[in-house]
Amino acid sequence: MIINLASLLAGTMTNPFGNGFFEDEKSAPLEAASACPGVYGTGAYPGYAGNLLLDPTTGGSYNANGNNGRKYLLPSLIDPTTSTCATLV
Repeated sequence: MIINLASLLAGTMTNPFGNGFFEDEKSAPLEAASACPGVYGTGAYPGYAGNLLLDPTTGGSYNANGNNGRKYLLPSLIDPTTSTCATLV
């Protein structure tokens, strides 16, 4: 659920009026988060989410730290200057 919310927020911030940032053709646009599906860390490829941090207590993967020690897995966003997926880790 957090991943979906993060993707929606990224799309809203980079394209609030529906005519802002697009990575591809306007007829088939890719917004900031939808341009990097399944990429959560460096070295990602189809079927592999990338190099992520591992919580020793739960064994869960994450790439972002929140308040009160909370850990989140957030999607990467397209970097318009390099046309690559920018990750947190």
